[in-house]
Formats: sequence, structure tokens, C-alpha cells
Amino acid sequence: MATHVYESHPTKCPYHRAREYLHESLEAVAKDNRVTTLGLTAGALAKPVLVTYKHGSDAMHFDEPWLIRWTPEGGGPYPDFDGELTVRADDSYRNSLLELRGEYVPPLGAVGEVFDFALGSRIAATTARALLQQIADHMETRFNEEEAAKK
Repeated sequence: MATHVYESHPTKCPYHRAREYLHESLEAVAKDNRVTTLGLTAGALAKPVLVTYKHGSDAMHFDEPWLIRWTPEGGGPYPDFDGELTVRADDSYRNSLLELRGEYVPPLGAVGEVFDFALGSRIAATTARALLQQIADHMETRFNEEEAAKK
């Protein structure tokens, strides 16, 4: 049974700029099939995950979704995650919201499902939040630098 993950993170960056920054930072990674590393942590447990991105599609052609996959480096009894990363506008378009939706199947059958219920789903949520925080920090820094340069 798959576990669904939804995390969002507000970003102090206008929607149009946030979309541009996300595209710029992920386009080269996706085009070159590069893999980035993100630390998965929960308490004393730490495991790096390898993250890949690909262009997604939006039937309405409004958003630019990015398909994301992470797999624990070196394997082991950890799940792979498949999802979609998007930027959404707030009501004013002055800020934006990063959203990550996806799912994974806990490994090890029934034992893995029990672990997932007890701790695994929190590890996945923590990893998703860390990724969104990392992206938001980059966007906000870039936006603030560009705004300061205008003055």
C-alpha cells in the first residue's frame, strides 16, 4: 500500500519570479540527467537520498510541474519516492507556495508498513520539507539580491 506525501512551503518571492528561478535551477539538472543529494534525517537516523528531476506536464499549461524522484544512496530498506514539484501563486501573486506531492511504497511488506506508520512517514515528510526549504531559501536569496541591485 502506497503512502501519500503532501508538503507545502510558503516563499517570499513573487509567483512569476519563483517559477523562473525553479525552472533555471532544475532545467540544467534535468537536461543533463544529473543527480543531486539531499540528507534524509529523523532523530539519529541519517541517510543521503539521490534526487532527480524531469519536466512534468500540465494539461492546462498554467503551471510548470517538475517530476521528482528520490532514492536512498546505497539502497537498503528505504523506499523510493516519486512525486511532482510545483510553484503556486498566492492571491496577490506577491508570494508563492512550493508544493510537493507524491508517494512511496514502504519496503519489507507488513513490517515496513508498521515502521512507516510509526516513523517512516515522518521521515518522508521531514525530507520533503527539507527539500522545499532548500529551494525556497535559494529563491528568496536570489529575489532579494535582484531587488537590492535595483536600488
